[in-house]
Amino acid sequence: MSFGGGFFGGQQQQQPREGIHFHIMNPAEQQDAMHGINPVYRNFNCGHCGRSTNGRVLCSLTDADGVEQAVWCHCSCDQQLPAVILTHPEIQQFPEHCEFTPGDGWPDDLTNLFDEAAKSFTAAAYTSTTMVCRKMLMVCACHEGADEGLQFVKYVDYIIANVLPLPKARDSIDAIRKIGNEANHDVAFVSRDDARRAMSIVTYLLNSVYSLPEA
Repeated sequence: MSFGGGFFGGQQQQQPREGIHFHIMNPAEQQDAMHGINPVYRNFNCGHCGRSTNGRVLCSLTDADGVEQAVWCHCSCDQQLPAVILTHPEIQQFPEHCEFTPGDGWPDDLTNLFDEAAKSFTAAAYTSTTMVCRKMLMVCACHEGADEGLQFVKYVDYIIANVLPLPKARDSIDAIRKIGNEANHDVAFVSRDDARRAMSIVTYLLNSVYSLPEA
């Protein structure tokens, strides 16, 4: 390989350099090149894509006694986003596993709202989760013929009377109103259990209204 002198501002033409050759390392050579470091993987449920994954551990934290305290894993899905897993004294994951997913046949706006609520839940924003659940109930009622601008309780009544008129579903649907009512009007915070219940109820409702007829 040679270069013309003019290209380097008038310098003399360089002599050709000796070619550089590469070869494929065998496993023993690869191990030696890595100085004995082997990649470590951990199974966990991704908080971003919601799927079970075998993610590579990017780094870990241990205390002075050598007890593992936390690991930072890289999801193997297309998004390739990280998760921090606390391993001591109890296992906790951030972001938490996204356990709620939208169903088939849902309207786009309800699907987008549901994704937002699910992400809020994984971020431990339980009051925000419940507020979005209330919004989904209102949007569902309007999709099914209710007027806009009504009081929230009117949307609950409409769904119970016209959308999902099942006697056993009445208390569950009305629970979303009770769970979020205090937080909506006063400075109050929704618990994790109540937020999960609101998400579960909305999931069942939307699946019954939109997914079940398509089955």
